[in-house]
Amino acid sequence: MTLEQSAVPTFANHQTFHPRFGWIKKGYDSAAKNPSVFGLPEAPVELGVGKNMVEAIRFWSSATRVITRKPHPERSRVSISVPTQFGRAFLDEEYGLDPFMEDPSTLWILHWQAISAETMLPIWRLAFNDFSAVEFTEDELLQYCVDEVAATTWQPPKESSIRKDVDCLLRMYTRRETRGRQTLDDVLDSPFRELQIIQPSPGSRNSFRFVRGEKRGLPAAAITYACLDYMSRDAGGSKTISIDRLAVDPGSPGRIMKLTAENIVDAIAQSAREVSGIKIARPAGAQQLTVDSPPIEVAREVMFEHHKKRRSDLWGAENIVVAGPAARQAYPDDVPERAVKTAQEKKTRRNSAKGTAA
Repeated sequence: MTLEQSAVPTFANHQTFHPRFGWIKKGYDSAAKNPSVFGLPEAPVELGVGKNMVEAIRFWSSATRVITRKPHPERSRVSISVPTQFGRAFLDEEYGLDPFMEDPSTLWILHWQAISAETMLPIWRLAFNDFSAVEFTEDELLQYCVDEVAATTWQPPKESSIRKDVDCLLRMYTRRETRGRQTLDDVLDSPFRELQIIQPSPGSRNSFRFVRGEKRGLPAAAITYACLDYMSRDAGGSKTISIDRLAVDPGSPGRIMKLTAENIVDAIAQSAREVSGIKIARPAGAQQLTVDSPPIEVAREVMFEHHKKRRSDLWGAENIVVAGPAARQAYPDDVPERAVKTAQEKKTRRNSAKGTAA
């Protein structure tokens, strides 16, 4: 799968802000409450951030698939933001598996959702999926991305936009030294640093390395989830997929999460002890992931059983969609009606304010 097949050509739409703690949840909650919220003049007040950060929150919430943009039902040039089925399954405060993002698996799944096809983060896709270096400098990664984007048929972005994306990626996943004009806000922690998937290279101030293999804090359920989600979208409806494909194919969990085949087998084996209908088969010695039901159904059961260990109040797993193409679609709710109602209420408030002023 080429970059053009796996990504949309969006560059530097994050307004130079990496995701902060609470932003993705805030983006989901705000869109669930008011689909038009990000386009309102009072959005900075509603979200409690600066104007550019409003756009960044919408971008990161969309990039991680917890919300999606749709045309406004009455205004053709305006879009609204609505929760996806995936977002609701994890972040809804009544039905969500992890509404306050307390479990380490959730960050890993958001990382997977953000970079797996079709991604809004082409530079992230290049870095995690295609860039073969284990240790690298920022300039090496930048040059690789510039060359790869230039080889596509996309309208070429400015190199400065790609540079902003590379800088944002590194700030998102690893700590960097404070630069001369950076403010404290520029170096605030990103939750994705907890993944420890990119680390500074020992003994070097300007080099980084991808951490490949077993990772502290990466639950087996998150790995199994990514495998099942990949299987549901890339295995052509099959209920069997080879471990080699899951480990090394373009866009696979092995590449995006920097895992070995052994890591994947161990994770699936652990999940198989907790959920029926999933196993490692070895026909003719080749290891395969095999499921009895559609992969998206097994993914739901894996996540439900994982979160039940810490939450005794979970119920209704049959009503949530966590994986597959359907998970990225808008939740089938009264979204258009709510958007129209919000616009009408806003117009009524404006007219009322004018009448009072007169």
